[in-house]
Amino acid sequence: MKKFELFILSLLFSGVASAQGKQINTKPYPYGNPVITHMYTADAAPKVMPDGRLWMVTSVDHADGGGYATMHAIHAFSTSDMVTWVDHGEILGVEDFDVPEGEDWALWAPDIVYRNGTYFLYVPMRNILADGSKERYIVVAESDRMDQRFTITNHRMEGVERAGLDPSVFIDDDGEAYLYWNQALMGKLKDNMREIDGEMFKLDYGAKNFMEAAWMHKRNGKYYFNYHTKYDGDVSKENPDDQNRTKSHLDYSMGDSPTGPLKHMGPINYELGYNVDNGPKLPGYDYVPWRLTQSNHGAVVEYHGQEYFFYHTSALSSWRLDEFKDKGNWTQRSVCVDYLNYNEDGSVIPVKQTVEGVREIEIEQPFSIALACKKSKMENATIENGAFSVNGTGVVSFKKVDLGTGYYYFEVDLDKPVKEGRIEIRKGGKDGLLMGTLLINEESSVVNNGKVQTFLREARGKNDIYLVVKTEGPETIKFSNPRFFAGSPKEVMD
Repeated sequence: MKKFELFILSLLFSGVASAQGKQINTKPYPYGNPVITHMYTADAAPKVMPDGRLWMVTSVDHADGGGYATMHAIHAFSTSDMVTWVDHGEILGVEDFDVPEGEDWALWAPDIVYRNGTYFLYVPMRNILADGSKERYIVVAESDRMDQRFTITNHRMEGVERAGLDPSVFIDDDGEAYLYWNQALMGKLKDNMREIDGEMFKLDYGAKNFMEAAWMHKRNGKYYFNYHTKYDGDVSKENPDDQNRTKSHLDYSMGDSPTGPLKHMGPINYELGYNVDNGPKLPGYDYVPWRLTQSNHGAVVEYHGQEYFFYHTSALSSWRLDEFKDKGNWTQRSVCVDYLNYNEDGSVIPVKQTVEGVREIEIEQPFSIALACKKSKMENATIENGAFSVNGTGVVSFKKVDLGTGYYYFEVDLDKPVKEGRIEIRKGGKDGLLMGTLLINEESSVVNNGKVQTFLREARGKNDIYLVVKTEGPETIKFSNPRFFAGSPKEVMD
C-alpha cells in the first residue's frame, strides 16, 4: 500500500476520530447554504423519486464531534422546490444491527435508488472488531416507502468486500443497473438489486488520482463519473491556494459508456470554500473560514431542466462553534447545493460554490399523463379490451405528448408477462432518444402489483412518444394504462 493511502487510512480510523466540537452558538444560521441547519449531514445522495419530490439520504455527523467513528445513522430529506427541505428522520441506524459487544460499528456515505415498488438503500459499514481489526463492506436495506425505517435484506454484499465504501448506484436508460464503490471499482447489479452479477472490475476513468466518493450521472448521451481526488498536506492559512500542494478536488471523467473507458477532464468542484463570494471572512484573511477544511463528496441530479451539484462543507460547524471565527470541524459537515452547468461541447463548468444556494422553483403541471389507446398509432400491435397486445416486436406511438419541464417515471399495467422482454420509451421516433426501458420477465405480473416502472432521463418538452416493444421469440406481451408520472411533486403525507 502506498504511503499516501496509509496516511489517509490513519486519519479515517484514528486521529480524525478525536476531533471534538460542541454546538455552542444557537443563533439561526444566516445563509442559504448549507441547506440543512438543525443537524450535521454529509455525503448526500439525491434522487428524484416516484412522488415527484427530490429526495436525498445522508450520513450524519455527531453534534458533539467525535469524528467518523460516531457516524451511526442514515437520514432522509425531501424537497419540492429546492429550497424548503422536509426532515423525514432516521431510516437506518447502528441499532438496526446486532453489534457484538466490544466492537465499534459506523455507517458512512450511503446511496438510494427506487425500482418497481421498492426503495433500495446501500450503506457502507466501517467496523472495528473486538481484536482491533477493521472490516469494510456494503449492506443493502429495503422499504416500500422513503419516509419509514428500512429493513436490512443483505447484511454483506459479496464481491464488494475490497474497499467496500461509498457505494453509488446508476441505472442506465437500457434498464441495466451498476454499482460503483471505492478504489474505482464497479460491478453490474442483478435484477434483485441486492447482489453483484459476475465479477467486480476496475473502471478506467483515465487518471490515477481516485481516492473515494464515486458518482455516475448521464446527460445528452454522455456519462460523467465524479470522485474525490487524492490530496496531501493541510491547507495553509497564509497560502490556501498553494500550487505545490495536491488539492482536495472533486474531479470528473466523461465518455460513452458507464463501464468505461472514460477521459479524465479535471475538476467539477474545487476545494471547499474556494472563491466563495459574499460569505463571512476568516478574521484577518480574505476567504471564508471553511476554506481551511478538506472533505469533499459530490453528487449530481437533474430536476426540471436544471442540474444540481450536492456536496458538503464545514460552514455550519464554523458558525455553530464560534460564529465563523475559525474553520469549524471537517468531521462536522453539512450538505450544500449549487448549480451544475455545461459548455456547448458537454464538458462541465466547475461548480461555483455559494453561501446563497439555489433559487426556489415552482412546478405547475399535472403529476401524471396517461397515454390514451384511442390516440395511438400501432405497428404489429393490436388493442383488445383496452390492452395493447404485441407478438415479438411492435411499436405503439402517440403524437405531441407535452412532458413540460420533466417527467421522471413511466409505467404500464402488465396484463400478460413474457419470459423475457422490454418496452423502450423513446421520443422523436422509434429509433429516437431512449429515455428509459421497462424490463419484463415472468415475475413482473406479481411484483409491484403488476405495475412495471422505469426511471426516465430527458423526458421533457413536447414530443412524439414511441413505445418500442421487444420480446425474445414469438411470445405475446399484453399491457395497459401506459403513463408518465412524477411530473410534479406531491405534498408530504403522514
